[in-house]
Amino acid sequence: MRLRGTAGRARAVTAAVLAACVVALSGAPALGSAVVPAAGPAGVPAPAAPSTDDLPLSVAITAVAPQVLEPGDDLTVTATLRNDGDEVVEQPRASVRIYRYRMSTREQVAAWADAGDSSPIGDVAATTTLDAPLGPGATTTVQVTVPAESIGLLRTEDAWGPRGITLDVGDGRSRVGLDRSYLLWDSADELPSAHVGVLSAVVGPATDPSVDDATDDAGDDAASGPSPSPSPSSDDATEQGGDTAGTDDRLTALTAAGGRLSKLLQATADHPFVSWAVDPALVDGAAAGTRADQAWLTALTGAAEDREVLRLPWADPDLAAVAHAGAADGTADLLALARGVASTSEADLWADADPVLWAADDVPDQVTAARAAQSDPGTPLVVGPDAMPARGSEAPSSPTTVDTTGGSVTALVPDPTLSDLLSDPATSQPGVTAATAAQRVLAETAVLARSDDARSTYVLATTPRDWQPSTAITQAQLAALGSAPWVETATVAEMLTAHAAGRADGDDAERAALPESQRTDTELTPAWVNALAAQWRSAGEFAAVVPDPAALLRGLDADLVAPLAVAWRDDPDGRATAINDAIAESQQRQSGLDVLLNEQFTVISSSAQISVAVSNELDQPARVRVELRPQKACLDTARSPVTEVAPNADTTVTMTLRASANCDVTVDVSLVSETGRQLATPQQFSARVAPTIESVGGIVAGVLLALLLAFGIWRTVRRGQTTRRGARVVRDATADGDATPPPAGAAPAPEHSPADRSAAAPPDRQDQP
Repeated sequence: MRLRGTAGRARAVTAAVLAACVVALSGAPALGSAVVPAAGPAGVPAPAAPSTDDLPLSVAITAVAPQVLEPGDDLTVTATLRNDGDEVVEQPRASVRIYRYRMSTREQVAAWADAGDSSPIGDVAATTTLDAPLGPGATTTVQVTVPAESIGLLRTEDAWGPRGITLDVGDGRSRVGLDRSYLLWDSADELPSAHVGVLSAVVGPATDPSVDDATDDAGDDAASGPSPSPSPSSDDATEQGGDTAGTDDRLTALTAAGGRLSKLLQATADHPFVSWAVDPALVDGAAAGTRADQAWLTALTGAAEDREVLRLPWADPDLAAVAHAGAADGTADLLALARGVASTSEADLWADADPVLWAADDVPDQVTAARAAQSDPGTPLVVGPDAMPARGSEAPSSPTTVDTTGGSVTALVPDPTLSDLLSDPATSQPGVTAATAAQRVLAETAVLARSDDARSTYVLATTPRDWQPSTAITQAQLAALGSAPWVETATVAEMLTAHAAGRADGDDAERAALPESQRTDTELTPAWVNALAAQWRSAGEFAAVVPDPAALLRGLDADLVAPLAVAWRDDPDGRATAINDAIAESQQRQSGLDVLLNEQFTVISSSAQISVAVSNELDQPARVRVELRPQKACLDTARSPVTEVAPNADTTVTMTLRASANCDVTVDVSLVSETGRQLATPQQFSARVAPTIESVGGIVAGVLLALLLAFGIWRTVRRGQTTRRGARVVRDATADGDATPPPAGAAPAPEHSPADRSAAAPPDRQDQP
């Protein structure tokens, strides 16, 4: 007996020594006299497909109190049991089991959540037997309390951190149900901190400017684009907002009770450390919407106090679509245009908020990143959790610098696990409840806080644009983050500041590169993007002729930006309608000026004047020119001087035509700005040019005058050949004696003057005495 007792004591000593060795290695003592397995990766449960679906009893842990357990505290686990099987559970008993290995990596935390009932589930710490059997379909609640002395964890400074717990339900010797969660042990007086931030996108449905136009035209049934979200019934709309004519039913469906935006506000409103990236177009729509929309906006505004609010470009445009449109002139202006709409929006409550860009794709390409760097230097770009995974770091800092051909851009890279836990907790942890979701978040952040670079690491969790939060689960997760002693919440601005300081010191995590270039099928095509950009440039050139261009273009920027909204990716048909409406509106804004003229005109001289009437139907005076462009060189014109046409009036402009040859010519009449931009559709008139009519008339007149002059000279000469003028000289009868008397009836010869007589006298008579 003595030898047997000695041997027993020896075995006990050996077991104690082994247990002490294990404790020294793992930091977790054995419960009672049980031997704790050695610490290390081999002791962590390997991932296994959950097999709890094969168990007849559904177990859901609904409370773990306290969430963070300190030495000396009792642990109480509450769960709901439901018999989904066909047989009665005769003797149900519930046990809390503690897996006493501290989880040192995030992979171990995930493995515990994914393990099935066949994986290690820990040692029994406390058991409660139910009072009655549990029949098929029956539900009951069970509560198991583990006394402080049964926790069995070390109280050293380094022993703090996450462990696994399970609620195991048995019937006799059989296991009939199981659920897993985490125990957070806080045995340290001082804990390191993990900097954690949460950013949610607050965006509405695809912006449809035609809804605003319908609001302005009361009583008109304006057709809105196809709705990607269910709309409330007419009765519901009446209860929520009264008269809904001209409002966006899609938005009301989101802001009403149970809608996506309503859930987002309920889940995050009480947690001011959650940052919001708000689409100003959503604010505009809610301000002009139904009473339900306005009530939601009022609640959002109140919850925004003492909270970081970031401003997305107006209508949340698709950055990738703009980037892939290429280097066409004006494509970059669309993003600037979207920012401009936000800064001048009458309903925008956060016009001075810091800007942020949010990629439409989880993994944007380098072309998109380059456009982000070019569009607004210094503005961060939010990417998806799967973009640029870190290499060799347990907790990579969220902001990272991406070098592109367009410059450097700071990318906010969300933590995949925390983002998934917030966005879709059911996928990350099967059978998740508010209690187990909170404990999982605490376990993840505890591992982050224990990492060596925790103090310089900033971890960001984001939620997607279409986030449909489970209010109870999200509130529990956020409450756990806000109260965890090892979590220090941070804003995006604080993360960017810390990143800038760390980058200056050369401290930037190594990440995988973005793909070179890739497009999605639902992305707006480059042709349409460039068409929208061209419309804005054209409208700006047209508006330059009036003294107040902004008044003429008011609202057009929103019309042209709206088709770029990311939300239109889910509704390409509606987007096509929005594009056509936007282009039609732009073209309508570029009308109101015209020219009035006769369709036919005849020029019968080398120079003639023509009058052109200019009509101005705008509410502002316009400075214009009239240009005539003949299609043949036989006619030449000049540009008219700049003429100011009064609003809602007509003005006549006189121009000179110069013809150089006979022809029939078509003349194009254009109304242009001072810079030569076409202001109206060119018109035409037909001109019959005959400048030779004027020339031939002059020639004919000259010839006739010359003929008349020649005839006059000839006639004058002919009239000078008479008997008295230009006749032959005869001798004087009295002197010669042989003169013949004039015939009877002849007129007497006129008397000659002495000179004539002297000239007519024969030479021989001059010698007579």
